[in-house]
Amino acid sequence: MATAFFFLSKVGWFLVKPLNSLLFCLLAWLGCRRFGWHRGARFFGAVLLLYGGAIVLTPLPELALRSLENRFPAPQVDSGALAGIIVLGGATDSGAVAATRGQVALNDSAERLTTVVALHRAMPALPIVVSGFSGRLRLRGWNEAEITQRLFEQLGVDMSKVRFEAESRNTAENARLTMGLLGDEGDTAGGPWLLVTSAAHMPRAVASFRSAGLPLLPYPVDYKTEPDNLLWPRDIGGSFGLAGAALHEWLGLAVYYVTGRSAELFPGPR
Repeated sequence: MATAFFFLSKVGWFLVKPLNSLLFCLLAWLGCRRFGWHRGARFFGAVLLLYGGAIVLTPLPELALRSLENRFPAPQVDSGALAGIIVLGGATDSGAVAATRGQVALNDSAERLTTVVALHRAMPALPIVVSGFSGRLRLRGWNEAEITQRLFEQLGVDMSKVRFEAESRNTAENARLTMGLLGDEGDTAGGPWLLVTSAAHMPRAVASFRSAGLPLLPYPVDYKTEPDNLLWPRDIGGSFGLAGAALHEWLGLAVYYVTGRSAELFPGPR
């Protein structure tokens, strides 16, 4: 069931991703015009104008993403009150490129990992759990855990403090498999676990880990928006990037809630 969900989620996201879905609408509009299907042409033309216009000509993508990023404020941390640090995968780039080049490859969510390195230097006694294998349908080269291990070793992290959960492919599996890795330690470690992930991803991550029963303190990073001010208008690429990130997380929250992978549609601080 988990594998079927993973596969369907990847296929579904490919179909609804803003650039892809607009391209499909454009092809459908051209096809309808070619075969004289006027009603279909009007429908797909309207979708192109309204959906594309909302992304490119309005601040809706930024507002949708900002509402996610503002949900959990960055906390003040006290190492004495924490059980440890959990960082979610999603910050590494192509494993094939990393393996063939022999170098660490990171993407634009690299703050997930660089923040953990900084936290480790400030609180070296805390254990670290890195959760993530790969979110790709077909992995080539190094997986997320292998890339992260090499990065941490290069940056001088004490690897005796680090454990890897190297099987999960999505956020629900991050939570379930991390809880399995920690076992009773997850509940009896004497404090919450500091959860590090991208700010826009934090609501879905919190919902998943709460459902797994792990006490946590959210530590959002990797912000793409300001807390109050709009950076709109943006360039077209930037608008589509924000729209894709926001749609991915809002759809993820809804799907996780409907399928029972989380018990909260839009969790907030407690």
